[in-house]
Amino acid sequence: MATQKKSESFSPNDHPRALQEERRRIRLLYSLGDFQLALSACDFLYECDPQGQYSKIELRRFRCFETTLVIAYGRPFSQSEGGVPPLTLKMAKAQLTEPQQALHRRLIRMRNKIIAHSDREMMRMTAKTFDVPLDDDEENGPKFVLIHSVFDEGITLLGDLLIDTNELLRKLYHSIYKTLSDQAQIDPSLFNMRLDHDHHKKD
Repeated sequence: MATQKKSESFSPNDHPRALQEERRRIRLLYSLGDFQLALSACDFLYECDPQGQYSKIELRRFRCFETTLVIAYGRPFSQSEGGVPPLTLKMAKAQLTEPQQALHRRLIRMRNKIIAHSDREMMRMTAKTFDVPLDDDEENGPKFVLIHSVFDEGITLLGDLLIDTNELLRKLYHSIYKTLSDQAQIDPSLFNMRLDHDHHKKD
């Protein structure tokens, strides 16, 4: 871990532009970690055969990978507390093709409508009740009502779409890394920092 330069709090005496640039730099650095996590989840999803037959438990394991991928992808682009701005494609200096821009919007929509929130317009499930007799008199005796629900267990990011997602992630990751690397060649001291919320609390 590099030596500490600044804690999570920013000095009010910092030059506004320098402060803004530092916050942008922090966002870019932290985005690298988010995209690394998304890429790992992407690799695990390759284990899912689009033509394969899986049990619900197996499908849910793949859904966990897909959920992690979408959440990790969308996290840098989301507004957060602490004064660090959300990532933008312009900030990342990423030159995306039109299909990649469309995929980016689709992943953000998945994050906002399905993964991070359960918007009704995107819900897919069925529910039904059935009676279970509590004694031998099945016709007139007391019954207990059970609820049976079925949820969409399908995986969205498979096949060519998963390959395209992997390529998008790698392009963004390398674009951000190059942007940061170019800054480091000019002033390496900008990257001697430590952000540790536990350490900050102790102070």
